[in-house]
Amino acid sequence: MTKAVLQDLIARVKAEAAANTSTDDAGTTLTPDRPVTASEPVTGAADLAGRNTIEHLLVVDNAEFVDGAYRLLLARETDATGRTNYMEQLARGISRLVVLARLRMSAEGRRVAVPVSGLSAVIAVAAADWLMRRVGLGGLARRAGRYADGLYARYVLRRSLPAWRVRFENTVGVVLRHGRQVEQLSRRLLDLRDELIPRPAVSPETIDTYYLAFEDANRGTRESVLAKLAIYHDWLATDVPRADGLTHEIVDIGCGRGEWLAYVRQNGRDAFGIDANRVMVGACLAQGLNVRCTDALTFLRSLPTGSVAAVTGFHIIEHLPFDYLFALVQESYRVLVEGGSVLFETPNPENVLVGSHTFYHDFTHRNPITPSAISFLLTYHRFEAIDIIRSSPYPEEAKVPGNDALTERVNGHLCGPQDFAVLGRKRAPEGGEA
Repeated sequence: MTKAVLQDLIARVKAEAAANTSTDDAGTTLTPDRPVTASEPVTGAADLAGRNTIEHLLVVDNAEFVDGAYRLLLARETDATGRTNYMEQLARGISRLVVLARLRMSAEGRRVAVPVSGLSAVIAVAAADWLMRRVGLGGLARRAGRYADGLYARYVLRRSLPAWRVRFENTVGVVLRHGRQVEQLSRRLLDLRDELIPRPAVSPETIDTYYLAFEDANRGTRESVLAKLAIYHDWLATDVPRADGLTHEIVDIGCGRGEWLAYVRQNGRDAFGIDANRVMVGACLAQGLNVRCTDALTFLRSLPTGSVAAVTGFHIIEHLPFDYLFALVQESYRVLVEGGSVLFETPNPENVLVGSHTFYHDFTHRNPITPSAISFLLTYHRFEAIDIIRSSPYPEEAKVPGNDALTERVNGHLCGPQDFAVLGRKRAPEGGEA
């Protein structure tokens, strides 16, 4: 369809429409007898100030187009019947410009009389559509309408691009400013984090390596430690129950270099070690021991209730803050099978030299723990049969010579047991054996 033919049709339609009023195939009254001018009053459309244009409706989807057309031309929200009607028309290929004209020239549209720029051309396209349908050219009317929609949309886009470019540039500017503010706030948060939670001066791996070297230099040889552990042979043989269905027979917390794990294995029992020191764990794995690098409480809390025969810890409780130690004893009781036991060995502050001097060789020690304090903590958590085993006294040659009572008392305070262990048992079933 050429431009000349379309213009001729528009002229004929205007001439005929001036004397005729008709209805379209949707039942909408169409009387294009005059153009809508900007001087016409706006009734009930105060909220549409600054948006009395059809341009933005040509570049949205059908549903948004219908809703926007109602707001613009009728100054209200779409009703269900109207939405369905015009969505069906659009689906049949009716031009958006025609739909706009039908809404504007409806009885409600004329009553509201919203002044909308650009509607003269829209009504002309609608009149041409009406005429072509009247003479049986519905298919041509649809194609012409879509062509007109496309022309108008391109015109809108060309005219709108400068404005959209300005909006885009303004938006980018805002985003960049916000980005700089976020970056500044992020740096401030990092500074505050460093102030409140200072970063370690050296990496944890470096400290782990140091601590293994410290143990090698101060704890004694593997053979000497294994010999000291023999004092727990009877406890291991008689107080650690054997039961079916256990997750682990013995869980050793803070297994270190693995001497206790090796001792348990030599005596035909199963033990699982945990330690937070990766270097220690690596040394245990190299010996073929069953260990894992993890936090003690996290591990115990992952175990089922009543799934372990014994929980042990050698020279570990003196490293812990009290709330952690409290929870550790509490979780130990929970995971133990009835009749199961705990054994915690720690430096003995009853020895004055230990409590005032040698205890502090280890920078990671927090404070000495007395036999009375740890015994009460176990009792508080319902452990029974509490026992204290003292071990590793100073050799005879370190004692003050003499056999009188005062000398013996001095030697007891200065050269007595350097370590002690607290033992506790979870109540066994009534009528059962520990």
